[in-house]
Amino acid sequence: MKKLILSVICIISAVFLYSCVTAGDMNAPDVTEKQTEKQSTSENTQENTETNVEDVTQPVGNDKQIVKFAAAGDVLIHGAIYREAEAIAAEKADYSGNYYFKDMYKGISELVGQSDIAFANHEGPIAKTAIAGYPNFNSPSESGDALVELGFNVINIANNHMFDVEHKTTGYEDTIEYWDTKEVLQIGGYKNGEDYNKTRIVEANGIKIAFLAYTYDPYLTNKTSMNSVSKNKGYILPVINDSVIINQIANAKQKADFIVVSVHWGVENTFEPTADQRRVAKLIADNGANVIIGHHSHTLQPVEWINGANGNKTLCVYSLGNLISGMLSSKNMVGGFITFDIVKEDGEAKIENPVFRPTVCHYNIKDFSKKDVEGNPVRTDFQVYLMEDYTEESAKMHGTQNYGRFTLDTLKGYVKNEVPVEFLPDYLK
Repeated sequence: MKKLILSVICIISAVFLYSCVTAGDMNAPDVTEKQTEKQSTSENTQENTETNVEDVTQPVGNDKQIVKFAAAGDVLIHGAIYREAEAIAAEKADYSGNYYFKDMYKGISELVGQSDIAFANHEGPIAKTAIAGYPNFNSPSESGDALVELGFNVINIANNHMFDVEHKTTGYEDTIEYWDTKEVLQIGGYKNGEDYNKTRIVEANGIKIAFLAYTYDPYLTNKTSMNSVSKNKGYILPVINDSVIINQIANAKQKADFIVVSVHWGVENTFEPTADQRRVAKLIADNGANVIIGHHSHTLQPVEWINGANGNKTLCVYSLGNLISGMLSSKNMVGGFITFDIVKEDGEAKIENPVFRPTVCHYNIKDFSKKDVEGNPVRTDFQVYLMEDYTEESAKMHGTQNYGRFTLDTLKGYVKNEVPVEFLPDYLK
């Protein structure tokens, strides 16, 4: 993953290279310049309210800039997952943490590492209270550390589990404070109205990319709400609201070249978007956002282009499914990355090469009679694979076979049923 560089070095380097170096071919998506240092940029406190969180690289003598983008689905740290991470950590003599998750993501590390911007939805707080899984999540800080070490640099926390431990602690505040310590752009968590109304932007390869985040109210399904302490301090829940969405997209268009909207919506365990998902998606498209990243269903939902009111086209993924979870159905084990290039040429940014890269979350159940503390079968050996690397033999060994037999073709079918052929990788066409 490209690392950040100090802005002064960027300016000096750009001037020097422009005069001394012939520009390379930037037409291919895999020739974007790599950087060797990373550093967060300071918040812009001048006349606009833009927050430039990350300046990944600067273009070198070329009118065409390219950013490689990848967005993954839900990170659900169920009890079985963090207990295995605890056992792994205990076996690492040179590791000082209490939980170790990174090896669970070995199968996707290369994809994430090759991306300039990598997005994930961390479903649940990272709060200063007891670690817990479903139904009221509280993940170890090491779960976030692992994502950052892999190279995820945009993290969404606006979801129906964001207030899961508000009855025990100021978990929302704790979670925001945790992500503030990391070199990532955190979206979905806002300390006050001023913070909420700032346009959060990542600048990479000369392209400014704005990120907006919304969720339905967690009280509607989880019966959880913000702690009164946080509420009195002015913390904001970024609930789906038409007028707010319209205003924030309009503001982002004044400051950024490209707009990504993250939305937590719909109905769990369903493949079909609801009428309201489609209505909100059309609203976002009509107002000019470039991409919609959806999550919450824990299953795959359709990928499509939506024609906006002004002739624009918005790429919409209604749900990316789960990246990792301990759920018990094969349909919940299939998620994916939406990958594409953000290409800016002649002052306009657009999407090129959109591809859906499906993933499989694998685990084993070695003895179905053994139950964990939640009463579920003991699940071990969690690993996230790109589907192209997953085998029929592995599928036969998957723990969810105990809840309904399936084959590798079944898993591929979940993808083909929801993702049009134009977005599929070659091996699924």
